Amino acid sequence: MYFQRVFLILSFFLCSFFLWKAWNKDKNILVSHYIVKENSPTNHISKFIYNSQKNNIFIKTDVFNIVIDKNNGYIKSVKLLKYRDEEDPSKYLNLLRTESNYIFQMKTGFTEIKNFNNLHQDINGIYHTKKKFYQLLPFHNKLIVPMIFISQDGKKFIKKFIFHRGRYDVKIKYHIYNNTNKNFKVRIFGECIQTVDPFFIDNYNLSANKYRGISYSSDNDKYVRLQLDDISQNKESLYKKINIGWIAMVQKYFTAVLVPNTDVKPNTIYTKKINKDIVVAGYHNSPVYLYPHSFKEFDVKLWIGPKNQNEMAALAPNLNFTVEYGFLWFLSKPLLNCLSIFHSIFGNWGFSIIFLTLIMRLCMLPLTKAQFLSMAKLKSLKPEIDYLKNKYKNDPARISSEIILLYKRKKINPLSGLLPVIIQMPIFLSFYYTLTNSIELKYSPFIFWIQDLSSYDPFYILPILMGCSMFIGQKINSSHTFNNDISENIQEKIMFLTPFLFTIFFLWFPSGLVLYYLVSNIFNLVQQRLITINLKKKQEKD
Repeated sequence: MYFQRVFLILSFFLCSFFLWKAWNKDKNILVSHYIVKENSPTNHISKFIYNSQKNNIFIKTDVFNIVIDKNNGYIKSVKLLKYRDEEDPSKYLNLLRTESNYIFQMKTGFTEIKNFNNLHQDINGIYHTKKKFYQLLPFHNKLIVPMIFISQDGKKFIKKFIFHRGRYDVKIKYHIYNNTNKNFKVRIFGECIQTVDPFFIDNYNLSANKYRGISYSSDNDKYVRLQLDDISQNKESLYKKINIGWIAMVQKYFTAVLVPNTDVKPNTIYTKKINKDIVVAGYHNSPVYLYPHSFKEFDVKLWIGPKNQNEMAALAPNLNFTVEYGFLWFLSKPLLNCLSIFHSIFGNWGFSIIFLTLIMRLCMLPLTKAQFLSMAKLKSLKPEIDYLKNKYKNDPARISSEIILLYKRKKINPLSGLLPVIIQMPIFLSFYYTLTNSIELKYSPFIFWIQDLSSYDPFYILPILMGCSMFIGQKINSSHTFNNDISENIQEKIMFLTPFLFTIFFLWFPSGLVLYYLVSNIFNLVQQRLITINLKKKQEKD
């Protein structure tokens, strides 16, 4: 009993420590990044601001509100119509935006190679469109927005933005016409541009602010993440040739991704620092030669939106790795897959969590039963252990050796019942990462007052119920007797104190995680009661 108590105490506090660390990482936004800087200069980003509204074209689909500036054809604003701003639910979540003190843009276009030293310049100009407003109409599944630019020497450049209903991937089809009598050397590029430090508290929009960084995938690296700060401070940089891959600016739940064309290889992905406030993540392909009066066509892909893992994996290899589950990713991903299957049946993520918890507890039934039986046997030895402690009270080493001999005579392994606890700890932590990093569970309601399973219970009802269930379990498992052994009494008191500590910890944990633990505790109580009844019946028969 002594060993199990010590291990359980250590397990509870170790699990609490890891959860506190994860919670602290999620909630403590770096103040230096999100405080108001009243006197911050804005001239660093002024060149990315195009104030003329007449050059804007507006695009509306069932998932996007997009603003594209016809000056160079850059995407300057994207609102996600399926998601709301956390601070102001009346507004859509504004993922990409161009403001006087903060920018997050996507540039796509053409670069002309001027000479053999690879000196180049962007091909800039005003693109022309037939309309200022494009909308994906009902019963239409595709929207094409063509933009045309003709240079002074007659070269023709066409960018076609192609949107699909219900999808966050955007295809850009490039057409280049060299209508001149000279050879033309050109390459396609794409860039994400973002301010490193927003000069205002960004509504504490946690879904937008957390884990801002740059990620990429290449031929040899499935997934690598860089920090915006490190790039702006010249601590890290990237310039890498790839045949297959992508580069993205990522946030906790949302991302903007550039997927280069793979027909023209190799592509080069890179990062660069514009100044201390702005960094760029981009790519360009290998130079393409156009002979006089020739034509070339390229396709590239973008992703602008939530980290929907299945759709992203279909768009590009390893793109689903932008959803980060930490060191327990190998458990978190199967958990989400199981929850997704149950969600397709129940239509509610909360009931899916309950069902998955019950299945896991049923699978662990033999181990949990062994744990309860081991604890029951240890309880039965308490009188003999107390006798040994009194007999050899002046010889602690003799007490330990005699207790070990007693366990051997009774064929009891005091550590045999600890396997369920060991198994549950990584599952518990992986559940936390799944709930707090999966956009599928973000904003997902359960019942009544629980409107977001990835956020804490606003009325703290679930944590209190969880603490009560944990306390009842502790009472049932306790020996119900105290003796004069100070260390054992301290352990007993710590065990009874643990439910209260856990309740405090769980007050701000995701309600989905608390729901999992509450259901698991209730299942344990019912299971323990049934096992106790069966033991009593067996003892009466014997």
